Amino acid sequence: MSLPRLDFLALTHNAATWPWPGKVLFACALAGLLWVVGEAWYLSPPRERLRVLEARTAALQQQLAQRVDVAAGLEVRTHQVRVMEQKAAGVLGGIHGQPEVPELLEDIARLAAANGLVVEGITVLDEQPRSFLIEQPMQIGTSGAYHDLAMFVAALGRLSRIVTVHDVALRPDGTLLHLDLLAKTYRSDAPPGLPLESAARFAYDSSSRRDPFQPLALQDERVSGRPALAPDLIRARGKLEGLATDQFEMVGTLSRGGQMFALLRAASEVYRLTVGDYLGPNHGRVKTIHEGHIELVELFPDEQGAWLERSRTLKLNVNS
Repeated sequence: MSLPRLDFLALTHNAATWPWPGKVLFACALAGLLWVVGEAWYLSPPRERLRVLEARTAALQQQLAQRVDVAAGLEVRTHQVRVMEQKAAGVLGGIHGQPEVPELLEDIARLAAANGLVVEGITVLDEQPRSFLIEQPMQIGTSGAYHDLAMFVAALGRLSRIVTVHDVALRPDGTLLHLDLLAKTYRSDAPPGLPLESAARFAYDSSSRRDPFQPLALQDERVSGRPALAPDLIRARGKLEGLATDQFEMVGTLSRGGQMFALLRAASEVYRLTVGDYLGPNHGRVKTIHEGHIELVELFPDEQGAWLERSRTLKLNVNS
């Protein structure tokens, strides 16, 4: 059995005689067909372009919002840049135009003496030109006790000139320590700038720190310097004043005729001292003698040339 062939021409030719429901159904089908064809051929490409444009618009709006934020903070950033430029100009202007090496060497020698150190040598190296300034390096070698060396390095940063410390090397040198460092000062031909703001400067305090190179039993206790009268610089120095105080160790006490003596050893030789005797290169004098320690008073020149008094305690070496 075969289905009858559908003749669309005849069907549409007799459409005028169709009943109203048929006409409405045919019109709906034709409209749906036209909508599908129009959607596929005419509306899809513009809709895709619209989607791309909407995405691009969203991206542009995000960029605009970011640039608005940048523009809002531009005035603040401009002010910050100007302040930084003024500070940089002040730093360059605050650097001396001349090297003034002799004055700096005197300051370094005075700092070393103020902290009881022995300067073994200062070598002034060749200048090193940089982008905005000229470096003047100096190799410094000195020896002394650990805390004294630390106070010396900290004091270098408090000089009126800008001095930086590099390549620090520390090694034992008998009972003392030897310190090698590279110090750099700077000069510039820039015109004077604005005055620099004073910043907090580091000051080394040995009262709460121990010497990592000495056993706890041999640690000496010190207090900060106190103003004192200048010593007698023309006084004849004794034999024990030619040795650094840190080279001595207390090995015992001796009592004779109601007088107490301290026994100190240095370089395999034992010395007997009583109250008032001098010891070490810093005008040190024995203040009191006890069974387990002795107290010394030493004099040091400060950075301004005045004299300070500082106490030092040498403890008994129980292993001697």
